[in-house]
Amino acid sequence: MIDLYSWATGNGRRASIMLEESALPYTVHPMDLSTKVQKEPWFVKLNPYGRIPVIVDRDPAEPIVLFESGAILIYLAEKSGRLLPSAGAARAETLKWLFFQTSDVGPMAMQVHWLARLRDKGEPHANLDVYRDEVALLYGIMDRRLAGVPYLAGDYSIADVAAYPWVFRHGMQGIDLAAYPALADWLARVAARPAVARGMNIPPRKDGL
Repeated sequence: MIDLYSWATGNGRRASIMLEESALPYTVHPMDLSTKVQKEPWFVKLNPYGRIPVIVDRDPAEPIVLFESGAILIYLAEKSGRLLPSAGAARAETLKWLFFQTSDVGPMAMQVHWLARLRDKGEPHANLDVYRDEVALLYGIMDRRLAGVPYLAGDYSIADVAAYPWVFRHGMQGIDLAAYPALADWLARVAARPAVARGMNIPPRKDGL
């Protein structure tokens, strides 16, 4: 059994979608970030950075604790034998696009989300346009890639799982996907997967988003 400690964030949704795609049994432990539960000593023992998601795989004799969404996706893919080729060029392609998401798309989109919330509260939000322009640049890269293939690594993979929860919130980022038709088509294809629909609601947001 796997324990998932998560909340309704882009990185959190990566883990829940992959758990649904993997068909591995797991238990959800909602982490309401507004209460700062992620900074409590018991959780910092699991992730010294005090951030979600975290999984604890209790199947091995010595439980395996993983933080960082990219590491979680690779671990679950290898454990389940799904969404990550085992070797060769196909694996390299998947890992390349996975780390593009975890190193570039996710962090830039997160900054836009954070600064947009400050703006909406009437608080200082310097550099919002700078980060939004960077996200738009990254979306353009994905759009050009997806003009030639149905999914980021060719076949559906953990690279798409990593990208989807952030691109899903393009409206919050102030980005119109009409400018990125291939990316918009990809978003619809991924959204149509039942496991993705389930994972995007685990755990559910208070506002239903």
